[in-house]
Amino acid sequence: MEDESKHIGLTDAQIAATVGTDPAVLAEGQRFVAEEKAATQRQTLRTHWRGALFSLGLSFALVMEGYDGIIGSFYGQPAFQRTFGTLQADGSYQVSANWQTTIGNVQSVGNLAGLLITGYAQERFGSRKTYIAGMMLMICTIFLTVFANSIGMFMAGCTLSALPWGMFQTLTTAYAAEICPINLRGLLASFVNMAWGIGLVLNSGIGRASLNINQDSTWAWRLPYCLQWVWPVPLAIICYFAPESPWWLVRHGRLGEAKDSLRAAAAPRHYDGRDLDAYVAYMKHVDDMEKVEAKQGSFKECFTGTNRRRTEIMFGVWLIQVWGGQGITGLAVQFFEDSGLSVQGAFDVNLALNCMVIVGCVLAWVLLPYFGRRPLYLSCLLATMISLVIIGILACFTITNGSQIAMAVLMIFIQLLYSTSIGPLCYAISGELPNSRVRPQSIVMGRSVYVICGFVTGQIGPRFVNPTGWNLGAKSAFFWLGTNVVCTTWCFFRLPETGGFSFAELDILFANRVPARKFRHVVIHDEMVETKQPYEEHVEDKAATQQVVHLEDTPVASL
Repeated sequence: MEDESKHIGLTDAQIAATVGTDPAVLAEGQRFVAEEKAATQRQTLRTHWRGALFSLGLSFALVMEGYDGIIGSFYGQPAFQRTFGTLQADGSYQVSANWQTTIGNVQSVGNLAGLLITGYAQERFGSRKTYIAGMMLMICTIFLTVFANSIGMFMAGCTLSALPWGMFQTLTTAYAAEICPINLRGLLASFVNMAWGIGLVLNSGIGRASLNINQDSTWAWRLPYCLQWVWPVPLAIICYFAPESPWWLVRHGRLGEAKDSLRAAAAPRHYDGRDLDAYVAYMKHVDDMEKVEAKQGSFKECFTGTNRRRTEIMFGVWLIQVWGGQGITGLAVQFFEDSGLSVQGAFDVNLALNCMVIVGCVLAWVLLPYFGRRPLYLSCLLATMISLVIIGILACFTITNGSQIAMAVLMIFIQLLYSTSIGPLCYAISGELPNSRVRPQSIVMGRSVYVICGFVTGQIGPRFVNPTGWNLGAKSAFFWLGTNVVCTTWCFFRLPETGGFSFAELDILFANRVPARKFRHVVIHDEMVETKQPYEEHVEDKAATQQVVHLEDTPVASL
């Protein structure tokens, strides 16, 4: 006989908030969700290929962010140095370290500002209007960088360009989570990371090719920035024809438009003969349930009730992106160079590292249908931990060419591990984890924590290898091992499995305070859907039969 303590249902607050809808209508709507969960990923792609293509198309905005790292290549380019550098005693030009640091810092500030704008605008105006506005802003800010004639003007262009990049970082993740069925959330959200990886690869290739342009001309560095104009107009056109998030439309009471959006995201005639009114009614039921924890959809509500736990997890998955141990991979190119690799060979290694982002995302797509988010996260962190231990031990002995190559190969392996799990799956978890009413705000805060921590690692990273700094070299593996252990421990105890659950099921799991390791071991009930009796009778029968046990007041240890 099945243990009844493994069954959970709506809390009393959720039941009180969802009274008024015919249970038979909700049951019909829930059948849509059940069919989505039962379908394979291939079947879902056949039935919702239009929504998938729109989501993938909008995610290409992240190519621009990955590509923008090309500025790092320009600091050593003669044409760029002559335009913005200062004359040195030996007759050469150099952009000062202070200016390089300042430009990097103000870009982080611009990113944070863009994130905050999205947190407000996406919920207020919708994904489509916010995205198109970001693209129009992108077109304008590119002019500043392309035609900059002073380092101050160039820095202003970089700062303003960072605003739309910050907007696209989170907007596309939330859109991917809401536009298509459950089985495609992981694939579509993780593509955001792949798009960024494509930008890195373009960055490496075009940065290298720009050295072949006449260095007496400023177009040697202006042309690569001109290529940024390739993206905004086509992506804005795609967004114009894309359907708005049906969940956003439901939250704003535009139920008829929500039905149109569902049809536009599915294959033609997929919903013919189906009661879409029931599906939208069920979405409205979920929205009413979520109002218990987030009535206004504000940043403040991310820290109230069960949303506080979700926000902690959101912060955790983004912090692991920075502190999981992959920070050491930046030494790989240097180690290959020290072992005798040519400059061109070192460039190829850097290109290979960037390609790992794309390869890893494809591997994640293959693994996701068979393994959950949580197992992949933990496996990656543990494998990274072992690799860091080996690198640290090798660094304690006399460094030879062989040990340098071995350590560099392990660093590339760590990059592949990261790109297969933590990198792309962070976006998948971020998209499906929050209460829908605070999804944009929650993702924005998670990404903001990532940007701030990236600023910190950007300051300490060079000190690990600089002879005038801490000069630890590969021994810095022990530092990253320490942060990895903290991340792995947190992940084991606090990261739940979010894949395969509907938004309603996740709401019920969090409302009942189910421990992270128990998410896959409970049976979830929505009594307002399952019962066809009046609400008052249902409350009385529920107290008498105790068919469903609420866990919101059950001690965690008893689970």
